[in-house]
Amino acid sequence: MEVGLYLSGESALHKADPRLKIGGLVGLGFLITAAKPFGLISLSMGLLILIFLSHIPLREFKAVALAGLFLGSFYILILGWNWTETWRFWEGNWSRDGLIQALLINWRIGLVFIFTRIFSAVTLPSEQGIGIAYFFTPMYRFTPKAADFALLITLTLRFIPLLIEEASLLYKARVAKGGLPSSRVKKLLELASFLVPLLLLTLRRAEELADNLVARGYISGGYRVLGTKEWGSEDSWGVFIFVLWGIGTLVLSQLNS
Repeated sequence: MEVGLYLSGESALHKADPRLKIGGLVGLGFLITAAKPFGLISLSMGLLILIFLSHIPLREFKAVALAGLFLGSFYILILGWNWTETWRFWEGNWSRDGLIQALLINWRIGLVFIFTRIFSAVTLPSEQGIGIAYFFTPMYRFTPKAADFALLITLTLRFIPLLIEEASLLYKARVAKGGLPSSRVKKLLELASFLVPLLLLTLRRAEELADNLVARGYISGGYRVLGTKEWGSEDSWGVFIFVLWGIGTLVLSQLNS
């Protein structure tokens, strides 16, 4: 079963608590930003282990690889090439320091992309929303708007697979009608024509959702996270391993100082 970017499975990462996965993803983001080359090596080794544990086919990373290749080329050209005051490409030259800086940036961006892809592949959109909302719980005591924001995130993530399903049905109906254009420009225009009916369907679903919330007596600040998974011993071990990994990464980063 595929729901958006989610890929069903029975791996340890699929079964892990969404709060652990969201907290781990945020922590990895900070580590990627702070890590130096030795630390990035540690993160890359851990990434390979996560790919192995998740049982995600390598073909699922094709789009991530293409996006990384595009951004990588951009940063190498901008940072690695010394531009002259006239901005004439043929008058410049390659910079060793600029190339190293561009490669480090590309390394970090690649790690962010791949870690995010793994997260979206092993976590259902509904679990993502519940997990994110859980971390807003401490803020409820300060302002009711935090609960409203958590509800907004949860509903948005739950809407994503519905919108994908609606778009797929619209496309299938258009294919069944026949007469699809052959040129790429006309195909793009054809796809753009789906935006209006898709927007109308989205507004209708949003209106139905608002009516349901009113019927259930929802008030501002009344949202509470109820559907969290029961925390297990394997989740505690996951936190322990992640903390050790993070400390090891920071220690290795200090070796570059």
